[in-house]
Amino acid sequence: MILSFHPCFDGDHQVILGDRRVGPEDRALIRRAKAVILPQGRPDALYEACVASDAVVFPDYRLRFDYPGKIGQSRLFESMGCPCPKTYRWASLERFTSHHPGPDRYPHGLPFVVKTDLGHEGDGVFIVDDRQDLLSAFERIRLKKGSGSMGFVTQEYIPCGGNVLRSVIIGKRVITYWKRPAHPADRITTISRGAGIDHDWRSDLQEKGRRTAVDFTERTKLNLAAIDFVFSLAEDDPEPLFLEINYYFGRRGLGGSEKYYSMVYGAIREWLGEAGLDPDAVKLV
Repeated sequence: MILSFHPCFDGDHQVILGDRRVGPEDRALIRRAKAVILPQGRPDALYEACVASDAVVFPDYRLRFDYPGKIGQSRLFESMGCPCPKTYRWASLERFTSHHPGPDRYPHGLPFVVKTDLGHEGDGVFIVDDRQDLLSAFERIRLKKGSGSMGFVTQEYIPCGGNVLRSVIIGKRVITYWKRPAHPADRITTISRGAGIDHDWRSDLQEKGRRTAVDFTERTKLNLAAIDFVFSLAEDDPEPLFLEINYYFGRRGLGGSEKYYSMVYGAIREWLGEAGLDPDAVKLV
């Protein structure tokens, strides 16, 4: 039995949880299932129930739950030897200030970047050019204390001109495109803040990023995510540096939602075939 919790894919059984918690009937279905298709939201209890069963699960979210947030991903990149900007992890503001108590004590050369642990699409990312920028970033982090998100990372700033390469992994397919700044002075580049999408610029670096993403997926079995890379454009032949992994990402650079779900559907069919199950048991709805 193929069980789908995704609203866009129907299997032998389809369950739309919405805001409802995983219940006994859901758990009984999971125990009977040979394969489970998950939504891209973050249903922790649903994922835990699925991996505790004998079913194969799509997407493979082991990295997402084993290495959560910016802090977790920093540990992941470090443990795998992935090239990335020099990064330090901080459990709290107090931990940072105990290591860097003076007004000119910084963990990196200026400028550097501060990122809250659970920020998304540029939220909670701050460029630090001077002491006032750092204090402003810390004040914003304090405001997030009520949400329980006090951890953060500091990171070396890479002179990339605001250009970020996104490599989208859908099954065994990798699609790359650039997120480019809306204004030349922009250093934080996100689609939600007006960044442009460019499929053609620096195809040589796109190919480097694509190969690096393919190698990463072969090592980790990641099969639905977007990896962001930066390149130090001050170098003649720069290599891709891992910034972060996004498990919930926009579709505009992929041609819109309809095209995106069609690609995911193809990936699910291929995955089912490799697992010895019937791809025709799942429908795109």
